[in-house]
Amino acid sequence: MTAPTPHSRPRVVDLAFWCFVVGAVVMIVGGLMASTAAFDAERLRIADADAFLAIVRGTGIGAVLVGGALAFLAGKARRGDARFHRAALALAVAAIVVIVIIAGWIGAVHLFILLSLLPLLIGVLLFVQPSARRWFQQQKDAT
Repeated sequence: MTAPTPHSRPRVVDLAFWCFVVGAVVMIVGGLMASTAAFDAERLRIADADAFLAIVRGTGIGAVLVGGALAFLAGKARRGDARFHRAALALAVAAIVVIVIIAGWIGAVHLFILLSLLPLLIGVLLFVQPSARRWFQQQKDAT
């Protein structure tokens, strides 16, 4: 009698992983650009430019940290760990909400950080598909 083969990973999980990686890389690049920005033109236009610059740099550093964490969590989730699957989903949704709030409220978000939201949103939507949820549940039950 042969041993049962492990369930193959659904294509949806692979696509979601790559969406998370692309979103994380774009977020990291945007965060690095924002954290090293000088904004000389903004200093002339805005009365309290130093505070604005501090907020932009802070969001840039935060984006770098969140992007790195998302890439790490997505990599672990791709291997089938349901805990990292839920953590990646939670961090991605939280990042999307926070970035949209900061962008709408303050306007202190770099364009690349905003562009990273599209692949992250697609990755979240792919990770919650029934086939992906079923696969993560099977992986959880197998351990």
